[in-house]
Amino acid sequence: MDKFVPQSELIEKVESGFHSHFGRPATHYVASPGRLNVIGEHVDYAGGYVLPAAIERWIVAAFRANEDGVVRIWDVKFEDKAEFDPNAPLKAEPKSWLNYPKGVFAQFQKIGWEIPGFDICMFSNVPTGGGLSSSAALEALFATVVEELNGKKLDKMEKALLCQKAEHEYAGVPCGIMDQAAVILSEKDCLLQLNCKDLTIETVPFTNPEIGLLIIDSNVHHELVDGEYEKRRNDCEQAASELGVELLCDATVEQVNAFEFSNSRVRRRALHVVNEIQRNKQMEVCLQNQDYAKAGKLIQQSHNSLQYRFEVSCPELDFIAGLCNSLNGVYGARMMGGGFGGSVIAMIEMDQADEIAATVESRYKEQFDINAAVFLTRPAQGVTCETF
Repeated sequence: MDKFVPQSELIEKVESGFHSHFGRPATHYVASPGRLNVIGEHVDYAGGYVLPAAIERWIVAAFRANEDGVVRIWDVKFEDKAEFDPNAPLKAEPKSWLNYPKGVFAQFQKIGWEIPGFDICMFSNVPTGGGLSSSAALEALFATVVEELNGKKLDKMEKALLCQKAEHEYAGVPCGIMDQAAVILSEKDCLLQLNCKDLTIETVPFTNPEIGLLIIDSNVHHELVDGEYEKRRNDCEQAASELGVELLCDATVEQVNAFEFSNSRVRRRALHVVNEIQRNKQMEVCLQNQDYAKAGKLIQQSHNSLQYRFEVSCPELDFIAGLCNSLNGVYGARMMGGGFGGSVIAMIEMDQADEIAATVESRYKEQFDINAAVFLTRPAQGVTCETF
């Protein structure tokens, strides 16, 4: 199981990296987390309920304003650098990570903010392509830097919506609002119950020290811009249109069960969404009552639905989820994120964590000859920014 690295250690790394690369000290640091989602997958763009939280894995950065009017980025981990004018017309580049900061800057341009020049040194321990929203973490990081250098802040949900637009327009991924909202609005030791239709939020405490959330990154990396994600979203929009509702969240399970759709694929997508929304509501009650056995069954049902009705799983994720669900100390496990690779989340008994992780790592390596990255996390604080 991967060792936990304190945020403070990552901040020291970028502070030192900034001074070495730019020849002067940084003035601020920002820490932007990845996110998990306990339940409520592929329902955010259908207006449903999701239950995410920030995780204890971060993109951290040290930064400082410069007098040159340009943005200079230095990535310590990948030894990658970039330089451009953030106030000039910005164009997306095919499959470039720079589309995320550029997309954010473009959205600030649209609302009339001028972006001061700055130097920034970054490091990330959020797995990429693992369904943990490294892209949303990167968007939130640069949006926070722009806020800090302007000396003013957006409303947090407005900031999340700005980052979502950046991903739509510059990364080409028609994501829902969950990822950005979780990265920006999450609170420590809480899950975020988010209604993706009206954007209202409730916090659900997750403080029982005997219960943990284990993340297993399959290291099978997905590419959401290949169109499969968009196809699922289009199916959901078609289902809503056939039902005569604005969004699938407006339909009931009974309606969907009784309705004759134009084809079986659209029916399966609709069945996943309305049942997943119902599972989410049941999950909140389970956690409030500390009924982890029932919560685990809901998590297992979610995976089965994503595998067979939404068809976004893959053999590696199915193996990991199935193995976890057979082990003592695991309440429930399921694939998480956009799908076609990525990670599995498991709700577990903390005193069994090491044994569960070792079994999964060993059996997965034996089955697929791939090393899984496994780590424990608690629900963490959303993006933060401080001065040195």
